[in-house]
Order: sequence, then structure tokens, then C-alpha cells
Amino acid sequence: MTISEYYQWLKKDWAKVGLILSIFLLVFLFVFVRQSDFIVFILLLQTPLYMLHQTEEYIFPGGFGKYFNTKIFKLETEDKPLDENFIFFVNISLIWVALPVFGLISTLDYRFGLWIPYFSFFAGISHIILAIKAKKLYNPGLVVSLLINIPVGLWSVLYLINEGILSSFFLNYHILIGLGLNAMLPVMGVILFRNYQKKMAK
Repeated sequence: MTISEYYQWLKKDWAKVGLILSIFLLVFLFVFVRQSDFIVFILLLQTPLYMLHQTEEYIFPGGFGKYFNTKIFKLETEDKPLDENFIFFVNISLIWVALPVFGLISTLDYRFGLWIPYFSFFAGISHIILAIKAKKLYNPGLVVSLLINIPVGLWSVLYLINEGILSSFFLNYHILIGLGLNAMLPVMGVILFRNYQKKMAK
């Protein structure tokens, strides 16, 4: 398999790979990291849990891109402007790269990764906002958000506060990073939407 073929395969099946990887990472973290450094464990834990979130969005039942295009953008097309390329780039760069990298370098200084539980928490909240905006009871990713991302993210932040790692829930720059990264996504979506409208108007 060439690099190009591997890339095309990964772009198509990355969420399925993520499901398998999340199981491996959960076992690894609970067996090898939890006892050695519980703070690092909490920060790294957000990555496989978010991969489960991606599983609901893009595998079971999947269809998050279609949902966003038809229910949020109110378009008839299901695969534009939020397309496979954008979905792949955002999810891989944020969840497969940024979260584990900053989680790993938090072994040097916890402050590098303290934004990660906030990111997971607000990502879950965003699915509630999407449900309200679309006036639909469900969107792909909502169940894992309600059952895992929001409660675990919130618990993680409260634990860090209780341990004195964070001084407060709101008065720190880590919440700004976690919230800002989530806020960046709808901004990117608006840009995609406007560019798509301009293209269609030509």
C-alpha cells in the first residue's frame, strides 16, 4: 500500500480505527498510567473517551456531517459544505494529535494539559446547543456527550480544583483555551457555509 493509498484509506475509515484505538488506550491508561500519575491519567483519558464520541458521530449511528448540512445549515445537500475532508482534518488534528500530545507533555508540567477536560466538557455542551438550534431531540454525538464527555469533563475539572491544580472553575486561562477551541469550530463552519454559498451563486 502506497502512502497515498494509506491516506485515502485512513480518511475513509479513521473513525473505525479510532474505536479500536480507544479501547486499547482505555486499557493502557487504566493498567499503566492510573496508578503512576492520576492527574496525567485524567488528562489523557479525555482522548479515548472523545474517540467514543466520534464513534457515535461517524459510525453508530453516524451521519454527523449530513446532520450539520441539512439541519444546521438547512441545505438539501448531505455532503457539502461540511465534507469528508473537513471532518477528517478537524477530528484528526484536534483529537488524534492535539489532545494526546498536550496530554503527554503534561507529564513535564500539568499546565500544558489542563485545558483538555474543559475542551471535552464544552464539546459535549455544543451538542446540546445543536439539538436546541435544530429543534431535534437527537444529533449524532449527543448520547456520548450526555453520558460521558460532559460528566467526565466536569468531574475532571472539579477533581483538579479539589487537588489544588486549578484555583477555580472559571478564573483561569485553561477554560479559555478549551472554550476557544470549541468556539473556533462553528466559526470555521460559517466560513465553509459562506464559501459554499458563493460557489453555488456563480
